[in-house]
Amino acid sequence: MPSTENDFNRVIGLVLRFGVTIAFAVIALGSVLLFAEGQTGYGSLGSAEQIYNSRFVPGAGSFLQGIATAKPFAIIDLGLILLFATPLARVAISIFLFAEEKRYIFVWITILVLSILLFSTFVIGPLLASG
Repeated sequence: MPSTENDFNRVIGLVLRFGVTIAFAVIALGSVLLFAEGQTGYGSLGSAEQIYNSRFVPGAGSFLQGIATAKPFAIIDLGLILLFATPLARVAISIFLFAEEKRYIFVWITILVLSILLFSTFVIGPLLASG
């Protein structure tokens, strides 16, 4: 059984390592674009105080268009989404690894954890942001 546990830890380690590395590279690319262009790509947002008070949040359409046209803030936002998705991917992959080891109680616990994470991200988060 120790070899299975080592394989489990190796896979999880690789997922976390690659996720963070890719997210860092994308954020770095967006930062280089930001400093090279000198603008966010979303137009003038004003001072930091004005940005904070306006709660400027681009929609999904402008976000995807921003990625397609290499807008610096859209690239940075993509990197942050990848960084956030890394631990979610770790939890999702754990489900399959536990199932492969036939540790079904851990499969169900991990499914519950993933469900809570996804619910809080995609249901509770938007409710709090809109209020």
